Amino acid sequence: MRLALRGMNRGMNLRAGLLAAAALLLPLAVATPGHAATNAATAYAGSCPAAGVVTQGYSSGHDGVDIASSLGTPIYAVGAGEVIASGPAQGYGQWIRILHSDGTVTEYGHMYQRDVSVGQQVSAGQRIALMGSEGDSTGVHLHLRVRVGTSTSIRGIDPVPYLRDRGVGLPCTPGGGGGGGGGGSTVTAWTQANVRACASTSCDVRSTVYAGESYPAECWVVGQSVTAEGVTNDKWVRLPLNAGGVGYVSGIFLKGDETGGVSTKC
Repeated sequence: MRLALRGMNRGMNLRAGLLAAAALLLPLAVATPGHAATNAATAYAGSCPAAGVVTQGYSSGHDGVDIASSLGTPIYAVGAGEVIASGPAQGYGQWIRILHSDGTVTEYGHMYQRDVSVGQQVSAGQRIALMGSEGDSTGVHLHLRVRVGTSTSIRGIDPVPYLRDRGVGLPCTPGGGGGGGGGGSTVTAWTQANVRACASTSCDVRSTVYAGESYPAECWVVGQSVTAEGVTNDKWVRLPLNAGGVGYVSGIFLKGDETGGVSTKC
């Protein structure tokens, strides 16, 4: 009987120890998938906010980027979402704030005309304002700020990697992507061409590049040889797509060398 009770006590102690260890490990096991889900939620398809020159980047004293251009240059929504502010704002003169599906907010400042109102749903690439120089400004430009959450008391994050993660590089061309996305390269098409799902003309068409427009590029691969105007090229350049994912365009349709100036091999 004593042996039986002693064995029972050992079993209960062992079980209690295992339960305690499991309780310590459980928060870690639960936290890991949650963190992964948060990262995966940051991938809505972005659009170019405005054409122009980046005159000031993100720094400890400037939590945004400034894109300068001429008075009246259109400003576009970076992504789909709800307008949560549109009107006068201290420092900005006027501003617009858009809440996106991933919980981030993009802010647009210094415009002289606003085209959207609070509560309105906007789509990515929709015109929302015209560029101006109102508020604390020394010239016509868009100040673009990105915040995680709707609070205006938290510091903004760097818009450049935020946009790059959504397929947009700066500077950019509205409706046509940007320069500096992906690996930091830009390619320019000399003619209209299809962007395909792989480096072959047999693959599905995913998008289109247009003559004279520039696009962010990630890297190049060797694929099917394509001939145009008596020249053959087997290099294809991988582009991030505004709709998400990537596509490939033959280097034969790009200005510059056989890879359109992209130096990084995929």
